[in-house]
Amino acid sequence: MIPSYPRNPKNNENGGGSAGAALQKGEKSLSAARLGTAKEFLERALAAFRKSGDSSREGQCLLKLGRTLELMGEYPRARETYEAGLKIFLHSGERSNLALLKGYLGNVAWATGDYAEAARLLDEALFLFRESGDLTRQAWVHDLMGNLQLALREDQQAELFYRTAFSLVEERGGNMENRAWNQYHLGTLAFFRKDLTQARERFVEALGFFDRLKDELGQVATFIHLGEVGCDQKDFPEAKKHFQKAVQKVLPTQCKPLLADALTGVARLLKAQGDERKAVGLLMVALSHPTCRQQTKDRMVALSVALEARFSSREMETGFHWAKSVSMEEMASAWVSGISSKTGGGKKTKG
Repeated sequence: MIPSYPRNPKNNENGGGSAGAALQKGEKSLSAARLGTAKEFLERALAAFRKSGDSSREGQCLLKLGRTLELMGEYPRARETYEAGLKIFLHSGERSNLALLKGYLGNVAWATGDYAEAARLLDEALFLFRESGDLTRQAWVHDLMGNLQLALREDQQAELFYRTAFSLVEERGGNMENRAWNQYHLGTLAFFRKDLTQARERFVEALGFFDRLKDELGQVATFIHLGEVGCDQKDFPEAKKHFQKAVQKVLPTQCKPLLADALTGVARLLKAQGDERKAVGLLMVALSHPTCRQQTKDRMVALSVALEARFSSREMETGFHWAKSVSMEEMASAWVSGISSKTGGGKKTKG
């Protein structure tokens, strides 16, 4: 899953020459989930602001670049970028941006499995937002805390955080984005509790909102969960359709954590359909990739053990070496191309 996150405040200045233009293009690309393009423009802007000594715009750029790197799964560099921004806002005393960065750093810690550090950082972010009375961002942190509790398998606590988050934004009138993420989060809770009917209903409603919002990553995350629901309900054609949409949508974004999630879902589908050799290959590629979130790895333990039991230690060792030499993008593209060739929609590709 991916957490909801607030919009950072827009720059007060529209100027800034080429650096300002690069920052605006980077922000626009990030909003459209064109992460590679966003990274390019934001790095260009950051270098220019540093050269000119514009620390305020540099800090804003670090916020955006850090988020871009995080979504691309470049966690060590995302952490370094956020920490560089933290120093700037500590010096300037901009507590709102300071709180934002602590929230983002907490989210990186959640993704990498450092759950104690994530809890500490999110607590600090929530304290600062409460201090300023910012209800919208308090809700955002509550959503992140819900994600953390679900990773810890504390679903009752997760539900409390999610419902508190939604009640906070509803006090301000809420919006479609809030409703989308509320349905998505309640869907993840229902899925965790094996209430597949409710999970599917929640995800379908969330998907409708994300589609209207043109939120590509929200759609991808929801398609993945709908695919997993389809697997559990043994509706394999439906599961395949959702995973195919997820892969096709995520590949252009360069959001590798979600691509890893999609591939682990496809591995579940292939295992259920009896194609265990392809399933173990996909799972190895996804789980061995550094962008794969710890929560995804934890959820795939049972499937991984089941698949490993079907092959010899030599076969598994050979498979792991092979997985290191193949990119997730290659595996995902090959799987989608294989589907297209079977339905007459494209050229056959070995996968």
